Amino acid sequence: MKICHWVACLSGLFSVGVMAKACQPLPHQSGEIITVKAARYLGARVQLPANLISPPTTSNAFLWDVTGIVGTNQLLIKPNSAVKEGASTNIYAFTDDGQVFDIQANRVPANKNQTCVLVKTRGFMDAQTKQAVSSFVQTQKVATTPSVAPQTQATIERLKLELKTVNTHRKEEKNRAIIEALRKYRYRIYTRYQWDEGDGFIGQNVVSDAYDDGQFTYIRLANPNRGILSIETQIGGKAAIAPMKYDDAYGMYKITGIYPRLRLHLDDVTVEVKRTDFVTRGKG
Repeated sequence: MKICHWVACLSGLFSVGVMAKACQPLPHQSGEIITVKAARYLGARVQLPANLISPPTTSNAFLWDVTGIVGTNQLLIKPNSAVKEGASTNIYAFTDDGQVFDIQANRVPANKNQTCVLVKTRGFMDAQTKQAVSSFVQTQKVATTPSVAPQTQATIERLKLELKTVNTHRKEEKNRAIIEALRKYRYRIYTRYQWDEGDGFIGQNVVSDAYDDGQFTYIRLANPNRGILSIETQIGGKAAIAPMKYDDAYGMYKITGIYPRLRLHLDDVTVEVKRTDFVTRGKG
């Protein structure tokens, strides 16, 4: 009888007490309720077959700690009390494969705690196999597309040509409408505005352009970054601030309405802008 080497004997003795336990696999089919046993101070981990798209929802959130990080397939479940109201809870996990996993967690003693549960899809094919089959089917559809009869192909080509012709005509009509609108707008533009240069050096070169289109008055400043502009006019015989908007891209003030004169206040400078037809009208 051989006597074992003392190192080998000790290794054998210790190996008996440190055998690894495996997580419990749980076959699952859509519509089935997953049951998990979890103990206080221990808890259970549940691995889903797909990733979470939102945090899990818990029906008894005050008496159970349930966490799950979006984008992962892991849930951590643990009861946090010994009261009877916390004996169980329902958990709902929404995953990126369109499934909702309904989980019932029950509080149990420590010796019945499930450390980890691996939920696996039960059926003829798992998710990876389904994806592979789907890709194969799509490839076969492309490879086996039936040929088109010559008469049918000719009809298709004729319809394509007709559609192209219609689209071309529509584009030409749209372009003509744009040109006509621009032509009419050009005839409505009125540019005969005059303005003074204000008082002193700081009042010089304030206004660059002024014109209207029969509906709005436009004023562009020579230096748009000079300051904040207010525009005053006469409405009903009384001084009033003209309604306006500023277009930063073009450095242009757009004023609603047409006025015989406008007074521009920019910092300490006042500039008067006049529409000449109002000036000449009545003067002969």
